[in-house]
Amino acid sequence: MKRIILSFVWFLLLYFGMLGIGGAILGSVAGSREKNVHQGYQAGHAAGQEFGQQYGELILFIAIGGAALGTLSGALPGTKPKAK
Repeated sequence: MKRIILSFVWFLLLYFGMLGIGGAILGSVAGSREKNVHQGYQAGHAAGQEFGQQYGELILFIAIGGAALGTLSGALPGTKPKAK
């Protein structure tokens, strides 16, 4: 049961981490091109939203697969099977 819960926690960390990092990078690049702070914020926000809409499903499947494989193999911290 503990491994299932940890697998779900790892899925959440991977999914939101990848979305957040990708959106932050693209948003900061888009926002840095503007001269006005308010326009930079709006451009960055729009770029981050577009990233989430365009790559959200792909990131979802990568996070599910990564959490599942990492849990099954015991590669993720806290997911090693108990010794018998």
